[in-house]
Amino acid sequence: MSAKSTVELGNVQRTLLLPLWSRAVESKKDNPLLIDKTALEIVEKIDYDFSPIANNMTELSQISWIIRSICVDAVIENFLDRYPNGTIVNIGCGLDTTFDRVDNGTLLWYDLDLADVIKLRRKFIKENDRRKFIAVSFLETGWLQEIRVAGNVLFVAAGVFYYFEEADIKDFLIRLADNFPGSEIFFDVSSPYGVKRANKMIIKNSGLDEGAYLKWGLEAQRIFYRGISGLSC
Repeated sequence: MSAKSTVELGNVQRTLLLPLWSRAVESKKDNPLLIDKTALEIVEKIDYDFSPIANNMTELSQISWIIRSICVDAVIENFLDRYPNGTIVNIGCGLDTTFDRVDNGTLLWYDLDLADVIKLRRKFIKENDRRKFIAVSFLETGWLQEIRVAGNVLFVAAGVFYYFEEADIKDFLIRLADNFPGSEIFFDVSSPYGVKRANKMIIKNSGLDEGAYLKWGLEAQRIFYRGISGLSC
């Protein structure tokens, strides 16, 4: 029997285990909303105790991660209908497997996350000519020059921005608009109340510590658009 892969991740990075677990659980159901064979394989092959998550997560929390994946898939598929040779940048990719579900055979895909996440990712998911990994914080600037755009570009950040300060996110979006005018971005947000509830009911109950707490909640959409132009949202 082969040894299991150890999980050596920072506090925020460990939250990638939550949607991974969710997709594995969903894939075992009789009538799953989404099937992710890679998630099942990873959960079996990593050395991590998922019991605190399994014992404390509600079905609603588990389903919410699945619904988010389905929404992301739909947004990407719509983008690829318009730009079949388009470029997708998956920010904070974790152990996400969206590429496998939406690949049209012509898109160019970048999975971007911190070095410890990409190191773990490489154990289970492989790069190819159209799927590249970038090991860096999305808040850094150098990686923007690595993106090769074909047929327009869509940036996706699912379950990412909550963990950062609003000012950092706003600066990042302005950089995207400056470097990729006319590009599109899809990301999810929560209200400040939702952030507090998530920290109490999900992060804490899943066995993660305060270092993984969410930071940013959006009070109103109009607040976030101020000072940002040139980006399709």
